[in-house]
Amino acid sequence: MSNFTDLQAKRRSTYVIGKNTDLSKEEITEALREAAKNVPSSFNSQTTRLILVFDDANERVWKEIHDVQKDVLDGAVWERMSGVIQGAGQGVGTILFFEDRDAVKENIPAAESQQNLYKQHNDAFQQYSAWLALTELGLGGTLQHFNIGYEQGFDKVFRELLNLPESYEMVAQMPFGSIEQEYEAKDYIDSDLEVQVFTEVK
Repeated sequence: MSNFTDLQAKRRSTYVIGKNTDLSKEEITEALREAAKNVPSSFNSQTTRLILVFDDANERVWKEIHDVQKDVLDGAVWERMSGVIQGAGQGVGTILFFEDRDAVKENIPAAESQQNLYKQHNDAFQQYSAWLALTELGLGGTLQHFNIGYEQGFDKVFRELLNLPESYEMVAQMPFGSIEQEYEAKDYIDSDLEVQVFTEVK
């Protein structure tokens, strides 16, 4: 098992991904299942659902995203993000992160506003865990947020495409694959600003 801080340092946003890996779909799936099982959630509600798409399903997901976003984004934004979308479909697969709205209502004993906050925390935990699991496998990925909007129906096409329950609300996508480009240097803010320590208060 890799050292946790080493994995954190190795985890980076990888936009240029490919299919150059000896890992099977089963090995990747098992690693992600094992990681997901041990992720904390508010009230142990376990509301997050990771949907893995490979092969034709992966290509279809990113085609749907491309076809929608080309009519939504414009100018310089589309110029930049169209490359991200096209590159995402070139990898091994994608993790689609959903929150099960029925499970949120049933398993989080709190007001709706708090439920919405807690489910975002649940999903964020799972996203980071999955990203570290991919890093440990030697794979790279990014976190994307296309077609997000349950109330507006923006993610409906993916429920229909994958025959998912109506209660599944898409929160993010994580396309992943072999790392095909060197990372650029990363800037860090001052650690004393990021992590502040107090031993006394006024």
